[in-house]
Amino acid sequence: MSRTLKIAFWATVLGQIILLLAFIAVKENTLHTGTSVLLQVAPIDPPSLFQGYYATLDYEIAALPDYVRPATQGESFYVVLREGPEGVWQALEYLRENPVSGEVFIKGTVNSRGRLEFGIDTFFVPEGTGQIIERSSDVKALVFVSSSGSAVLEDLIVDGFPFDPRRPPDDRTGQDKITQPQRPPERVDLPPGQSRPLSGKDGLVGVDAFDVDVNGDALEFRHRFMFALPDVEITVIFNNSSAVNSHNLVIVQSKTKDAVAAEGITAGPANDWVPPSDNRVIAHTRLVGPGETGEVRFPAPQPGIYQFVCTFPGHNSTMFGDFIVIDRAQEIEPQRKP
Repeated sequence: MSRTLKIAFWATVLGQIILLLAFIAVKENTLHTGTSVLLQVAPIDPPSLFQGYYATLDYEIAALPDYVRPATQGESFYVVLREGPEGVWQALEYLRENPVSGEVFIKGTVNSRGRLEFGIDTFFVPEGTGQIIERSSDVKALVFVSSSGSAVLEDLIVDGFPFDPRRPPDDRTGQDKITQPQRPPERVDLPPGQSRPLSGKDGLVGVDAFDVDVNGDALEFRHRFMFALPDVEITVIFNNSSAVNSHNLVIVQSKTKDAVAAEGITAGPANDWVPPSDNRVIAHTRLVGPGETGEVRFPAPQPGIYQFVCTFPGHNSTMFGDFIVIDRAQEIEPQRKP
């Protein structure tokens, strides 16, 4: 290969890398600075629903009203949005010009069917899981919209639950009772005192103070268990060491994390993605930004198995663990290393 061809080849590769990085940067900026909106997905004819590993999506707001017709293929429209009942955003107005400042809007382009496309018209579906969407009765899309009207699809809400191909949604029924003593992990070395940080080795903490962290930028808590005694005041200090993601920490009744997270989407960021006045929620931190720390204090509930979870949209499928309140009558003590 000649020197000129080599230069041209590497220039092309470099250009593609720059374009990819620019696309990722725009997407990440929209996710962190854009407005989150919940859009209703319109019914789709099953034969055209799946293209390979992607589900093809259409939206109720994609239908152009009569007052803007006729519209030509490729023409751009700005759809001004307003939050409607149950937290679903609806089209307020369709404009051919950029809306005035302060409006929440999404930019779309007329396709060959005379409907709008917003660049959020496909969703990756792992092989063998498409029936979850196809058999659902209600699908909504959690979308982040930038100040310029560009959109990023964050997640699908299928029959009230974030799409999760790995496991069925949690049962909505109540709390699990401890019928056998819940012993902490074996060979745990606890220093004296009532408080200690969680460690990645054992996941055990003191009975009244917890220092919880996340696993970097992964959507995971660093710890899977918290053990406590009943009838004491609990303090949870949540350190969000992620450089890019916002999280919260919500303690809920057992087997309700997905249901609470689904309703948290309707509650929105103004409520820290937590449904207000929900009796399944025992306590929660505020929404903690990257590199920030949040704290919550609450009286420990009665002995039982509860859950802690991040209810930021899409995080609950991987960010959760068990909050276990031990029965004092069992006189269970952590075992020290020999």
